[in-house]
Amino acid sequence: MKYSLLTTLLLFTVILSAQSLDIDFESSITTEDFIDFDGGTAEVISNPQMNGLNTSATVARIVRNGGAIWGGSKIDLENNLDFTTNNTISMKVYTNAPVGTIVKFKLEGDGETERDAITTVSNAWEELTWDFTGAPTNYNSVVFMFDFGNVGDGSESSTFLFDDVLQYSGGSQMDLPVDFDGNEVNYILTDFEGNSSALVQDPTDESNTVAQCMKTSEASPSAGTTIGTPAGFATDIPLTLTDSKMTVRVWSPAAGIPIRLKVEDSNDPTHTCETEVNTTVTGWETLEFDFNNQAQGTELLSIGLDMGWTYNMASIFFNFGTDGAQDNGQVYYFDDVQFGGLTSSTKDIVELDISVAPNPTSDMWLLNFSEETIAKVELLNISGQLIKSYSGVDQRLTISANQLDAGIYFARIYSDRGEEMIKLIKSN
Repeated sequence: MKYSLLTTLLLFTVILSAQSLDIDFESSITTEDFIDFDGGTAEVISNPQMNGLNTSATVARIVRNGGAIWGGSKIDLENNLDFTTNNTISMKVYTNAPVGTIVKFKLEGDGETERDAITTVSNAWEELTWDFTGAPTNYNSVVFMFDFGNVGDGSESSTFLFDDVLQYSGGSQMDLPVDFDGNEVNYILTDFEGNSSALVQDPTDESNTVAQCMKTSEASPSAGTTIGTPAGFATDIPLTLTDSKMTVRVWSPAAGIPIRLKVEDSNDPTHTCETEVNTTVTGWETLEFDFNNQAQGTELLSIGLDMGWTYNMASIFFNFGTDGAQDNGQVYYFDDVQFGGLTSSTKDIVELDISVAPNPTSDMWLLNFSEETIAKVELLNISGQLIKSYSGVDQRLTISANQLDAGIYFARIYSDRGEEMIKLIKSN
């Protein structure tokens, strides 16, 4: 009887001390809630860096000293985490460690899963995010691993402050085509092997958002970024032997740089196909990737399709085969990732002198052209399906948006010098 009562009290204590997200370390979490492991020691302290993004009074601190390369601490939660809607976890982090330090956020319970984020500042607070789109509802422990891959030495560079562990909706799951514009899609990038990427303003067009990539000094020759989360796109990439191409608009600092594109099955990383092309100009261009022309040493698309493989994830590699030290901090950009290849009339993609207003609109778009000879204008939906075609275009064209649903559309303009795509936004 005494044993049963003691067991009940212990279980009651565990339930009371269990936590749930969101966590701000102001009241509900104490040092005793942390479970340290392999050289990590966590505690809740007064904020010693009350500035910048984080002026709250109380934060958590982990000091890593010896132990293993994965040393850290964890907190058990009261309930399993559900990522059906709230698919993103964010956390404010302060560290003196160098830029490019890996912060691993791991979930444990009935199984485990983990995501990495890379610091972009030192000696300042920043907010890091981890996307868990598609993760099952099997996890009830959050694990914090700072400077993953290295053994801590107890110094300032092995000391990490963190605060405001929040779970929220980061937007709907990414799908093709990808243009990195708008607030409703979760345009997250997942780096690996030392790549560092971020969404930034297009250096040639301040109204456009693009992905920026660079290799850190420690990056491997095969460092790259997955376009999305480890869960892949919302739908499969419809690759076939007769429809085997994708296009990506890229910016590179020189011609002749190898760019590799890989597709794979998010549920089986052995099901892959890779292809590679070289840049031909300095600046922006649209590259065509044909998966029937597989990269040397990688699996044939025909074999994968014969075995019933499907592909729902894509990763891009800039200057493939060159490590971070040799790449010397080169910056690359990419945008407009689409399924399908360039037609013969779109091989020469040019920037035409075209303006459109108003954009967004609830009524109509007015396109104004320069002295270019416009052969045809096509109105496409976000999936690339033709809605309407306009021939015999003069220097002005009015496109009605009255009957269209709110969302993103494209005008494909065929001129005597080539082709250009312009994004059109229909508001409510």
